[in-house]
Amino acid sequence: MDRYLIVADDFTGANDTGVQLKRRGIDTNVVFSTETIHNSSCSFVIDTESRGISEEEAYNKVKRLLRGVNFSDFKYVIKKVDSTLRGNIAVEVKAVDEAYGSELVLFAPALPDLNRTTVGGIHMLNNIPITQTEMARDPKKPVKEDNIKNILKKVYSEEVTHVPLKTVQSGKIRLSGSRIFTFDAVTNADMKKIIRAGIETGKKVLWVGTAAMADNLLEIEKETHPVLSVVASLSSVTRMQVKYAEQNGMLSVKVPVYNIIEKKVDPKVYIDETVKLLRDGKDVMLMPSSTYDPEEYTKTNEAGKRNGMSNDAVSLFTQNLMGYLARNVLEDTKVSGVFLTGGDTAIGFFDKVGSLGSTIVSEIAIGIPLMKLVGGPFEGLKVVTKAGAFGKEDSIIYAVRKLKEVIK
Repeated sequence: MDRYLIVADDFTGANDTGVQLKRRGIDTNVVFSTETIHNSSCSFVIDTESRGISEEEAYNKVKRLLRGVNFSDFKYVIKKVDSTLRGNIAVEVKAVDEAYGSELVLFAPALPDLNRTTVGGIHMLNNIPITQTEMARDPKKPVKEDNIKNILKKVYSEEVTHVPLKTVQSGKIRLSGSRIFTFDAVTNADMKKIIRAGIETGKKVLWVGTAAMADNLLEIEKETHPVLSVVASLSSVTRMQVKYAEQNGMLSVKVPVYNIIEKKVDPKVYIDETVKLLRDGKDVMLMPSSTYDPEEYTKTNEAGKRNGMSNDAVSLFTQNLMGYLARNVLEDTKVSGVFLTGGDTAIGFFDKVGSLGSTIVSEIAIGIPLMKLVGGPFEGLKVVTKAGAFGKEDSIIYAVRKLKEVIK
């Protein structure tokens, strides 16, 4: 198994990064010295406890702790930094860089899930430059610089190149002409584009960032199947969650149920489209078009009336249709699990896949259980269910992530 070495400057940061490895089934130890690294096959997070000391002390401590580490034992080396830029970031990056002998240093400190983003080279918390937040008044290490390129320029005499958001989002990132790069990023999709660009160089990269750097690197490197989400709720909460998921890279297949009621479109069209996207490794939300646009609900009921159906009959038709589509998709491709939102959606799904019920595994958030199917052709398949009006903006994204985790 590939091994990872992460260097963090405090204990909580060490653990929140190390857990990204553990949830992918990678045995990981958090240590305060490097004595045990040589006699283990685990991945390691070294906590240098250097955030609150002077720059000179931090540089020397990191160099001392890394002395004798056989970096060739590790496929990836990550320098974890604080998502609000506290600590001795520049000198510690330089210390790890020198010890490792990096060919590239890639610095992207965004943590999109917690609204830490970088735009125009300026790192922000909730869209406010870090130096204008309470982090600038931190009693131990007040943040005095929010320009991430300037942070590294203080300790490097060589060129530091910043890659703007437009270039990152285009996916046309060229890592040439410099050895050290900083990046804008506002979503996890942006982070993945940065990481893929680094991997494609084939060079020895020092990855510098928050837990999001480790998380997205692992999502790319640790092969997992995508997740199918079946989203059929008229709740405004669900609509918000769907749009947030799309903004963060999830794809959607919207089914105009009225066209199927009136036999204008073969349901196989939507099965084939969903299967193709899943086979391409994309997480997909399969939904009636009315989930995304309330006006589509009216059109669906009107189509039902034209065909002698009551509104309740239309709802039952939609429930059965989504279950039918999901079953056919699952018969044709492999997924890590299925996310279901809406009680009727869940019942329709369980019925169509022939499940006898489920085994509860855990509660991933309040009122959002993770379970495994019992009985039927998909026994053991991981499923997360959520009431339509439950959850936060990122609930779909979060559930998808949990479905990709290794359950031991």
